[in-house]
Amino acid sequence: MKAWERNAANLSASLSFYGPAEIRGGVKLISSNVSYSVFNIALLTDPVSDFEGELERRIHVAAGHFGRLGKQWSFWVCEHLLSPRTANRLTRIFPACGMQCIAESPGMEIDELAPPRRPLPELSYRRVTGSDTRADFAHLVANCFHIPTGVSHRVYGEESAWGGPLEVWLGYNDGCAVASTAVVAAAGAVGIYSVATQPAFRGKGLAEAVMRHAIGEMRRRGECGPLVLQSSPSGLELYRRLGFRRNTRYWVFSTE
Repeated sequence: MKAWERNAANLSASLSFYGPAEIRGGVKLISSNVSYSVFNIALLTDPVSDFEGELERRIHVAAGHFGRLGKQWSFWVCEHLLSPRTANRLTRIFPACGMQCIAESPGMEIDELAPPRRPLPELSYRRVTGSDTRADFAHLVANCFHIPTGVSHRVYGEESAWGGPLEVWLGYNDGCAVASTAVVAAAGAVGIYSVATQPAFRGKGLAEAVMRHAIGEMRRRGECGPLVLQSSPSGLELYRRLGFRRNTRYWVFSTE
């Protein structure tokens, strides 16, 4: 499996946390229990041909699906599934379909993290399992990713949502959940997601500390393979410092 394929497959596995998935017309459709675009997701399942209108057709497949459900939704597009010509047309195609680009994220990979450049803070760690840790994680996500609190608690607070491969670790300081990292073992890699720090605690290395702990737990259980992620603009400096290198790129388009 090529590096970009590994990255895309791990991402797909992680996003399946949000609800049941089905494949239709070259698109994987993941439907959550809320009408909020970033939790209702369309992904390409195979390369888009240069045939005029092919990408538009797949967008309409997703639009029809989520329209019937009455949900706002988003489309994640991996550059390696597009021809250069189609990629150059993205900023025209999606707005013409009523969607705007909300993120452009490099897909990145490394075999193992580089050693820490500074002493990391001491935290206590808890894996998200019971209702208390689910509530702590939902609160942290709402604060860090600007998700409405009620939406975040509906997505992350339900016990039934936690039966898949997503594993989340929280770092606590004086009993308060201050940072998080999610990890997913899939497609021969360990994916890293939901790396976040409460705004008042940023700049202290908390996110890196939780990330290293979460990865260490996966390694101790025998999960091997490279580490993969998709970086936000705010996280790019940290990931580069840790040794991650870009091997693909994603655009995220949203109806909201």
